Amino acid sequence: MHDSLGQILLVIKNHALLAIQRPPDEQGLRQRLVEISGASSQAIEEVRQITHGLRPYQLDRLGLTQAIRASISRASANSPISFAIRVEDIDGLFDKEAEIHVYRIVQEAVTNVVKHSAATEAAVVIKKRTAAISLAIRDNGCGFDPAKPPSQQRDLGYGLVGITERVRILGGTLTIDSRPGEGTSISVEVPLPICTT
Repeated sequence: MHDSLGQILLVIKNHALLAIQRPPDEQGLRQRLVEISGASSQAIEEVRQITHGLRPYQLDRLGLTQAIRASISRASANSPISFAIRVEDIDGLFDKEAEIHVYRIVQEAVTNVVKHSAATEAAVVIKKRTAAISLAIRDNGCGFDPAKPPSQQRDLGYGLVGITERVRILGGTLTIDSRPGEGTSISVEVPLPICTT
């Protein structure tokens, strides 16, 4: 793990210790909590960047199809959003590196729904076609303006950049349909590898 992550965690620990050891002062305590919160956010982002390219163990244990289903079910169980899930069998269609990208695209899109959409309902549909797979993630939440650059989309921006880059690596196409107050629909088409044997 990166040294900077260790430093951030040390900052969190020290602020927590100072808050415990010093006599209670509401303003000082509030400031410590703000600093702990900020450092925690930094640590989460650091871990996210470190793990961004790692292969999730679920892919080897469950296969791509079940790993995606399990990831969505986990997100649904920890959220008030009602998820409809339809994931067709896509095992064995991609090499190991491409599987990571497909899995992370779905995971990031679902995470964005849970964290940012304020939706009550969402759907994830993955279909196997003749020459491609299609992924669709839709929600009935607050939506956003896709014309704005990702850097102006608050925390949503990092996820969108990651999804866009992974789709590009896979040679696929990404369509984002969203308007403020009208939900969001993300559609991805990923071409299947051409068999050369």
